[in-house]
Amino acid sequence: MRRRWARAVRLVALGAVLALAGACSAPIDSGPRTLRAASLPPDLRGTTSTSTTTTTIATTGESEEVTIYFIKNDPASNTDRLVPVKRRISPPVTALKVLQKLFAGPTQQERLDGLRTDVNPDSTVLNVAIEAKIATVNYSRDFAFGQLTEQIKAFAQVVFTALDVEGVTGVLFEQNGRREEVPSGDGSSTSAPLGRASYPQQTPR
Repeated sequence: MRRRWARAVRLVALGAVLALAGACSAPIDSGPRTLRAASLPPDLRGTTSTSTTTTTIATTGESEEVTIYFIKNDPASNTDRLVPVKRRISPPVTALKVLQKLFAGPTQQERLDGLRTDVNPDSTVLNVAIEAKIATVNYSRDFAFGQLTEQIKAFAQVVFTALDVEGVTGVLFEQNGRREEVPSGDGSSTSAPLGRASYPQQTPR
């Protein structure tokens, strides 16, 4: 009787040990499971973002630097001379684009700095044809007014500006397609191509 009792006690104890071991062991999964981020420790949680940031870069066309000529009084000689001024235009550089910048006149700041123009702003350049390195400037209406000296300076502005365009060695003038005689630096009228040497008194220092 005592033996049966002892054996029963041992079986109960063994069952208790096995039950305790089962409670302490980790469950075995048949495959990987997806865990919620909230169930993970903070240091194991990854950061995800569903937003997309788009960076837009504004692009502008490249520009070319050109030279146009305005007028400024030279205090050393008390005479008006041409002064080169820089402008930027979109490529390709053409004589028409450059002369359009000249006909637009000085900026307000340039006027405050003493620059002016004798080119009539009401006139426009219609086109510029270049043949054998001679540029023919076709304009809509007279752009040189006033005394002969003012007219000479206006034509000198156009001639020097056109000659700064690569490939141009001389300048002729047309008004609405008709060839014009214009004043050179000495006051005489000519329909021949004009160059820098035609206006020595206005040449920049």
